[in-house]
Amino acid sequence: MNYIKKNILILGFTATFIGCSQSATSVFNKDASYGQNIQYSKILKSIEKDDVNAIFNLTYLNSSDSNKWDNGKQNFLIGTYVFDTIDNDFELTMNGQKQISSQEISKENPLYKDIAFRNSWAKYNIVTFNNDNNSTLTIQYTHPKLNTISETFIKE
Repeated sequence: MNYIKKNILILGFTATFIGCSQSATSVFNKDASYGQNIQYSKILKSIEKDDVNAIFNLTYLNSSDSNKWDNGKQNFLIGTYVFDTIDNDFELTMNGQKQISSQEISKENPLYKDIAFRNSWAKYNIVTFNNDNNSTLTIQYTHPKLNTISETFIKE
């Protein structure tokens, strides 16, 4: 039953975006940067035995606004929401490297309004990694008690 509901929802969204004569961002009264953020955003869920333990919203900032984020590093806007039933012992890496900085952003930050797939309960950080020679960037979360989850982005 959930499979049918999911397919109906996907079909509805697809028809809405294909059938509109205006851009999605103009219909939803959002800036063009919001549309860019959607294009370069992904959602990761930590699932164990059909229970969602954590949700991570990832936006690759180097692709969404390459002029602003051209600092020789790899920059991500990451939202983290961990459910109360587990410890927040997730270790974050990109291509096996640990982050070099993480800065929390407040709701007053101009970047906050353009977050794609924003979760009101999540904590958002700009996370920076050193550059590497790979053409893809794999963000990976590992937890001592849960499955390892990852998502890959094409390097800008």
